[in-house]
Amino acid sequence: MKKNFLIILILLANISINAQMTKMNFGLKSGINMSKYTPDVYVGNSRIVEYQGKIGFYIGGYSNIKISKKFRIQPELLFSNQGTKRVFEDISLFDSNGILIGVSDIEETINESVISLPIILQYFINEKFNLESGIQLGYVINRKQETTKDSFGLNQGNNSQNNNTNYDKFDLGFNLGLGYKISEKLRINIRYFLGLIERDNSIKPSIFSLGIEYEI
Repeated sequence: MKKNFLIILILLANISINAQMTKMNFGLKSGINMSKYTPDVYVGNSRIVEYQGKIGFYIGGYSNIKISKKFRIQPELLFSNQGTKRVFEDISLFDSNGILIGVSDIEETINESVISLPIILQYFINEKFNLESGIQLGYVINRKQETTKDSFGLNQGNNSQNNNTNYDKFDLGFNLGLGYKISEKLRINIRYFLGLIERDNSIKPSIFSLGIEYEI
């Protein structure tokens, strides 16, 4: 079902682009992002899992299609490094007799390699500034998890990164952003991406990104 949905969206985007295309330019883009999962996990009023931001990057290319004086469509193909920091709060450790040894947090870093296909509609306020929004499809090609803080030493022998294949690989979300033209060939933009579907039945990605685009 997910694959069929992906194919349908791509076909609809191609049909719209081909029907309205008047001018097309190509370019390269890259930037940094701050990503995290949402929402945190609570039991009653107590938070047991907190998701924190993780810095990553993206790189890729785009085509920009002018459909009118004010509107353009920009399909992109990006490789992104993103993820989150996950903190298990107030973990209690007991000995074999059931006596409490201590309470501490355990922190993990999750790194994801993602192929993304944003399809962005741009509205130009003037020659310099534009607003942009659109849908984004993603496919997680690799996911690694590493324990970065463990006061109990529970994972001392298992602190290296490991691949977990049992996770949702398909992602779908919405982008909202702002662009600014520095020169004829160079633009900067800032975007916020919010996942629209739950991955692994609980989490949604939330990503702020700042990047630069160069028209070739």
